Amino acid sequence: MVLELKLTYKFNNDEKTLDVERKEFLNPLVTETYVREGDTLYINDGDYLYINQLIKESANGVKTYATIAGTAEISDGIIKINNDNSESAFVSAEAVDNLADVKKEDIINLCDTLGIDYENKLIVEKLKGNNKVLVVNAMDVEPYQFNSNYLFQENVTNLLDTINMLSKRFNIDAYLLLNKYDDNNVDAVKGVIGTYPDINFKVINDVFPFNTNQMIAKKMFKEYKYEQILFLDTFALYKIYMAVKNGLPVTERYITVNLGEPNKAYVINAKYGSNIGDVIKNTINVDYENRDVYLNNFMRKVKCENLGSLIVTDNIRSIFIFPKEEVIPSKCIKCGKCVDICPVGINPLAKKLDAACIRCGLCNFVCPANINLISREK
Repeated sequence: MVLELKLTYKFNNDEKTLDVERKEFLNPLVTETYVREGDTLYINDGDYLYINQLIKESANGVKTYATIAGTAEISDGIIKINNDNSESAFVSAEAVDNLADVKKEDIINLCDTLGIDYENKLIVEKLKGNNKVLVVNAMDVEPYQFNSNYLFQENVTNLLDTINMLSKRFNIDAYLLLNKYDDNNVDAVKGVIGTYPDINFKVINDVFPFNTNQMIAKKMFKEYKYEQILFLDTFALYKIYMAVKNGLPVTERYITVNLGEPNKAYVINAKYGSNIGDVIKNTINVDYENRDVYLNNFMRKVKCENLGSLIVTDNIRSIFIFPKEEVIPSKCIKCGKCVDICPVGINPLAKKLDAACIRCGLCNFVCPANINLISREK
């Protein structure tokens, strides 16, 4: 499947069309889960595990489930599941026929029971918060990232039903935000939004970093404190849908891979716990020689030295495998480019980063001295 997207990048306003190719890695030979201090294990070494079976729970309530079926092997703080290709799975008894029949307490309880994690915070804690408004930021807010675009277009009505459910059950206004360059999704929503009169649909012209939650809150929802806005992205919304509609955890997720090609990118649907190196080897098979690897936002300059040491989790959204460049930091030349481009108006040259910093990486990107300005602790 190839999806055409038009993107505008803030730093040069250069409009480009990209081919985004979808690939899958849903049958890994093995998956891994790391056991951390304070984790509670619900399995033993040698147990046979089914897809959707609870493996462990962290101290803060985040739960991890088997994403393939097979025999468990626990050693040196790692739980491995050896895939037997049976697709044997647990089916939840919590599935519901109609989201309109679900109560607020049911939503919270189902998300709580599944221990759903979202950017290192439990979704249930967000739902329990003092929320005054629901904002679904369904945009891919980081440059060259297309996970939300694919997931949204594959689940348009399901996600709209979920927004509608949350708005009614929590008695808060709901907003759905898409970028005008998400052509397919904007058209899909416009075709059905008339049946969802309670959802405020907004098409945003701004691009990164002005489509991030922090900037959206400042520009569009000034009457609320940031902590009063229930921000959810497409993936978090999809997790809630799966929990409420099917009573099940999500077992796979999209990851964008960019090789530095000007008109091409990849979106890979992979199982949680899959080795990232195996994912890329079996879908793209890129030669890593003379290439640098960056995780999530390449402008932040967070290099990864060994993809084979990483597994698919919520924290890995995109991987950039770019031709190696010799980058040697030099002394600041006081050009002021970092100050001029900062979207929140702070001085990245300060000895300590201001608390308002949103870590977008634009200051790093424009710095002619190649200084990593956001690498310091706040």
